[in-house]
Order: sequence, then structure tokens, then C-alpha cells
Amino acid sequence: MSGTYTLVGIARAKSHRREALVSQLTTLQTRGLKEPGCLDYHVGQDAEDARVFVIYMVWDSKGALESHLNRPYMRDFHASRQEFVEGDFSFRWLNAA
Repeated sequence: MSGTYTLVGIARAKSHRREALVSQLTTLQTRGLKEPGCLDYHVGQDAEDARVFVIYMVWDSKGALESHLNRPYMRDFHASRQEFVEGDFSFRWLNAA
């Protein structure tokens, strides 16, 4: 997957907002998978802590990823994420090995 752009995000849901965060992340995943350039988009839950989520996205170009991140629904989510997330997301960019 040389030349792809991978973004991994990790977040911990607020205890009383876990289900709401699951709903939000599932919606983001469903919409993201339909976008041009999206090669992979997973939302996973930590095996030991049900409040920790990992988002793994792979895009075929930097432009496709930037387009995704700038869509109104993504901007809306990021503007409201503090309602659902304890602290904030931790993001990692991955290069193909």
C-alpha cells in the first residue's frame, strides 16, 4: 500500500456517553467508506476497556484524506467531540513499511 495515507485515532469515551460515541463513530465510518479514495475505515473497541476506541483509516491520497477531514459532517463531529470523549483523541499518522 505504498503511497497511501493512514490515520489512527484513539479516544476514551466519557462513562455516561459511551453509546453516543459508538453511534457517532459508526456513522462516521459508514459515511467515510463511501467517499472517493477511502480504502479502509475501521472502528474498533479495546478488548480490555470498553470505553476505549481505535479508528483506523486508509486513504489512497493525501487529498482524499484532507477532503474527508474537511467535510461538514467531520467538522461538526470534531467541534462536538468533547461531549463524548474524555480528554481528546490521540492521532498517529502511519507510513507504509
